[in-house]
Amino acid sequence: MSPMITVSHPTKIISADIDLPASKSVSNRLLVIHFLMGQSFKINHLSACDDTNNLQKALAKLAVDLQSNTNQAIVVDIGEAGTSFRFLTAMLAIIPGKFILTGSKRLLERPIQPLVDAMQQLGASISYENKHPGNPLLINHTLMQGGEIELDAGVSSQFVSALMLIAPYFKKGLVIKLKGKPVSVAYIVMTMKLMQQFGAEVVFSAHEIHIKPTNYLFQSSAYTVESDWTAASYWYAYALLSGQSKIQLKGLYFNSLQGDRLLADLFAMYGVQTHFNNQGVIISKGDHNGYIDVFDFNDNPDLVQTFAFMHAALQLPLQINAAGNLQHKETDRIAALACELKKNGTHLQVKHPDDMRLIFSSANHQGMPIFETYQDHRMAMSASIIGMMKKVGIKHPEVVAKSYPNFWDHLKIAGFEINEITD
Repeated sequence: MSPMITVSHPTKIISADIDLPASKSVSNRLLVIHFLMGQSFKINHLSACDDTNNLQKALAKLAVDLQSNTNQAIVVDIGEAGTSFRFLTAMLAIIPGKFILTGSKRLLERPIQPLVDAMQQLGASISYENKHPGNPLLINHTLMQGGEIELDAGVSSQFVSALMLIAPYFKKGLVIKLKGKPVSVAYIVMTMKLMQQFGAEVVFSAHEIHIKPTNYLFQSSAYTVESDWTAASYWYAYALLSGQSKIQLKGLYFNSLQGDRLLADLFAMYGVQTHFNNQGVIISKGDHNGYIDVFDFNDNPDLVQTFAFMHAALQLPLQINAAGNLQHKETDRIAALACELKKNGTHLQVKHPDDMRLIFSSANHQGMPIFETYQDHRMAMSASIIGMMKKVGIKHPEVVAKSYPNFWDHLKIAGFEINEITD
């Protein structure tokens, strides 16, 4: 794809059936369980995004390398996949062998220290190459008994999920005491529910998670991954901004593992109706009932960009609370939003990373806004929301492959005009 595309919707009427991508978050957790269980069942509808592909390839290579019985350290390169890097930091510590876990320069700059410290306290042999944070991790297998650990969950819930996924293999099980205000609790709950589907005994109450020692067990020969509710958020925004819409989003579950299932309730306030059927959901624009002007995004951080761009398109105020951890994502999403929203006449006032407000300019912004994407898939997809109102330019559109490879093709199905701009 070219370095830039233009996005617009000439009719503002959408009638489409969309095969949403599988949930990346469920897929990546499932692949870890699948590997630990000796790949004893089939996975249907696995995410085809870059992050999951990287993890799947890394685990396939790891399985082959482990069979070679070499004493050399096995290199596991996970590229840009931050979730996978954190999960493998924990998982490799309970696999017999020596490992070097690495990834892209940006990935190695992202926070990992709280998880490394917790693993070391549990007895893991894990250190940084050259003893310097920001370098690849050196991991040697050691027997860990488990027990009790305190973990700061204020930076990333993925540290917690990484420990949870391996905890059933500890002789003493594991009690995780969460320090501070945990972020993205919905993803910890997702990990718990998925583990429970595979026979793990997990209890999460207040600020403690208790996991008993028991191997994973699955009675069926196959597991089907549900579609991604976060990916659905862009379609809900299009429906709201449309003149008329009827959109079938396939593969979404009413009883979902995902916290972003909350979308159906949130958008009901805006007048977007959700009807569940045996294929997923049908969403349509109905009567406008109001809108959300203040929201705590602590459990739904991946929805911040969707709502910010949607409110910018509607010129509706929005107070964004508890989204400070966006600074530690694929890019500093707070800084990126502040810069890009200006191009639509919207000022992001950041009193504190956990207290942000959208303020609108009275200036008449002429011409086509051209949005940068910062190597961040969600910046590209969220910027497309403005394309329902007017033509926009989006640079480096290929970044959507990280979570939604067919995104631009799906927009064409829905009547968007997508044109490549070449130098």
